[in-house]
Amino acid sequence: MQKIFESFFAAVDKVFFGLSALVLAGMTVLITVQVICRFILHAPLAWSEEAARFGFIWMTFFAGYVGARSSQHISVELVQNLFPAGVKKGMKSISAVIAGGFFLMVAYYLVSLWGKLSTQTSAALRVPMSYVYLGMLVGCFFMGLSYLYDAVKILLWENRKEENK
Repeated sequence: MQKIFESFFAAVDKVFFGLSALVLAGMTVLITVQVICRFILHAPLAWSEEAARFGFIWMTFFAGYVGARSSQHISVELVQNLFPAGVKKGMKSISAVIAGGFFLMVAYYLVSLWGKLSTQTSAALRVPMSYVYLGMLVGCFFMGLSYLYDAVKILLWENRKEENK
């Protein structure tokens, strides 16, 4: 069962890493074009800044998932380090469940507001705001799944590894 989850998350990791890099490259191109148009051609583009901002939102949540999967998010381990290994595992799993629950709750509320987001459009690009928040929804959903998977992994599968040693 663990191998199935690991292969699933490995595939999702590659997709999110690639999407993060692609969106970052797109933002770089947009901002470069905007600077050239504004300062060299003296004809600023109205839509490029907004598109770069929306790309930043997408990249934040895609890269947030990549950070969650590689345990790169900020954590305070000072209190955890004061306790024995068994208590540490419990604290790590509880914090993973809380983080996973938070991100899944954000995804749930985004879905519940989807109707309102679909009717609003952005100022310059005139795209529905639901497209902008789609990156947030996908990123939060997968971050939530990742953290819940980490909690299960800490509680169930790490104990088995230690027992087999």
